Amino acid sequence: MEEKYKHYLAFLRFAIDEEAPVPPCLGQIDWNDMLKFSRKQGIVGVMYHGLRRLPADQPGGPDKYVAAAWFAADGKNAAKARRADRDTALLVSRLHHEGHIEACVLKGQGNALMYPDPHMRSPGDVDLWTDQDTLSLLCFVKTNAPRAEIGYHHVDFSGFTRTPAEIHFFPSFMGNLLHEYRLRCYFNRVRAEQFARRVRLPGAAGSVPVPTDDFNRIFQLSHIMHHFFFEGIGLRQLIDYYYLLRRGFTSEEQRADAQLLRHTGMLKFGRGVMWLLHEVLGLPGRYMLVEPNERVGRLLLREVLLAGNFGHHDKRYNFKGKSVYTQYFIETWRNLHFALEFPSETIWGRPVSRWWHMAYKAYLRRRVARKIANARTHPHRPS
Repeated sequence: MEEKYKHYLAFLRFAIDEEAPVPPCLGQIDWNDMLKFSRKQGIVGVMYHGLRRLPADQPGGPDKYVAAAWFAADGKNAAKARRADRDTALLVSRLHHEGHIEACVLKGQGNALMYPDPHMRSPGDVDLWTDQDTLSLLCFVKTNAPRAEIGYHHVDFSGFTRTPAEIHFFPSFMGNLLHEYRLRCYFNRVRAEQFARRVRLPGAAGSVPVPTDDFNRIFQLSHIMHHFFFEGIGLRQLIDYYYLLRRGFTSEEQRADAQLLRHTGMLKFGRGVMWLLHEVLGLPGRYMLVEPNERVGRLLLREVLLAGNFGHHDKRYNFKGKSVYTQYFIETWRNLHFALEFPSETIWGRPVSRWWHMAYKAYLRRRVARKIANARTHPHRPS
């Protein structure tokens, strides 16, 4: 690891832990370059939170011009977060009143409430999971937004708010179809519980349902794992998981989670994440779900630093503008680099499951188009 990254990560540990001392490497930090690094990782607000914690007379801090650049970047981030709060509450309310659909917020603004300051988290899309069956949900969305793109596990619901939105049929998926089946069985088993817990978003945005911590410990790790093999992950997703685990769990919950991670093929990946959270972000040992794995953790850390937030800054692989088939081969080639550690996900997992995804999406599009057409032709006949 380059020396500068060691300094940036040391400052990150200080930024996310309210009790951490000022790092001794402060005078060696290039504050302009760390701002670029923070943008790449989607953690500008988090790092600025650390900057605000520095004593006014602290030597080694940024000069006033660089500090002004940080201030402006954080202001933009906070404005987007406030907009995401409003848009999240608006979409949940719209689904409830117009479609009689209950929705809970996956990640996003629900995760932001775990941070010391909710607006220090960089917002992404609004991700919702509903209590509806897949076809009924898709018919509602396509009736209201005919151009909405149907994906494998979610449908686009953008255009109604400035923040892009996705509504999920199921929260996440795996490359290995057997592991995905087991994961989806778990999601279905606990689904009803995820709409009961409401939280109030900052300001006057409103209140929304968010999942339980038990659910999030499994779901959010599966989300990190999926994106690691799909395009890449950044520190933003790992900081979310850091704050989630800091909320704590019982020894019984820990044993149940470890068993479920093993059953769904996530145990080894989870052990790598635990090493990274402990060694890099400073997560205390009592909050680790499973025993850490240094070898896998170092692999994850290397990829995080190279790829940035959701792999958007990975110069080794270029998916943009490529056909579906070209992207398939690029993804397969990329994942072969992880085959020794994760053969079930990279060799007989994703190369096979991607074809299933294409077939399933085509099936959904046909079924939804037929159901909507029947409803228009025979408005009073059950479809």
